[in-house]
Amino acid sequence: MQTYKEIIKSLEEVFTKLDALYIEKQVSYYLEKKEAIMNYWKNNFNPQKSICWDSLYNVAGSKGMHNKLYGINVEMAQDIAVKDAKAVIKARNVKMAKKLEEAGITKVLNSNVDSYSDGFNGYYVVETNNGQKAIRIETIIAGGYNIQRLHYRTLVKVLK
Repeated sequence: MQTYKEIIKSLEEVFTKLDALYIEKQVSYYLEKKEAIMNYWKNNFNPQKSICWDSLYNVAGSKGMHNKLYGINVEMAQDIAVKDAKAVIKARNVKMAKKLEEAGITKVLNSNVDSYSDGFNGYYVVETNNGQKAIRIETIIAGGYNIQRLHYRTLVKVLK
């Protein structure tokens, strides 16, 4: 087993909780957007008037979100949200694994992980091909109403 995988394995419990929260929040976000799209069409459709597409896309969050969610049922919206969330989680894991692999870790000497409701901080002292180093992994679920869409923020920093 490659040594960097020890670090990832030590974070599995934290990631499991965080990923479940992320998926839950994404499903909620998609369902809110689906409802907003349905309400917009219900309240603004008039065959004699044109639709204000900018306004509609603003309500939906984006043109892409409107196109994803318009005309589908709740179960399909939930499935899309879960699929999209899992793709983000996979991308985060690949990015983190690549960074750790590039560090050339040969042995994990010490570790400490502090978990929070919306993220965690992991600190590891490792032996590498180039001597002893420290690795800091910080992950949060960020975003909020009218600021940014919900997303992961993961920083992997190899300290000299």
